[in-house]
Amino acid sequence: MRLLLNIKNQSIIEIQLIKNKHIIDVAHLTISRNLDTLLIRAIDKVLSRNRIDRLSLIILEIPTKLKDEAVSNMIIRTTKAGLEV
Repeated sequence: MRLLLNIKNQSIIEIQLIKNKHIIDVAHLTISRNLDTLLIRAIDKVLSRNRIDRLSLIILEIPTKLKDEAVSNMIIRTTKAGLEV
């Protein structure tokens, strides 16, 4: 299982759950002030909706290039690091 956090534009993040190169589920998230809480809740909803345990995720990918100084970048990278532990 892979979880992709794909930033579509400056206001939308697409969360994709992928198994064997097939997209199982997709969720869209609007970037706002409380991005950290929204991102964690959206990931939790995608995983629970598909009855997936966090430990069964093999990899969490961020396929888009992010600006290093952006706060949303820091939040996304921190979420990635937390899920990979």
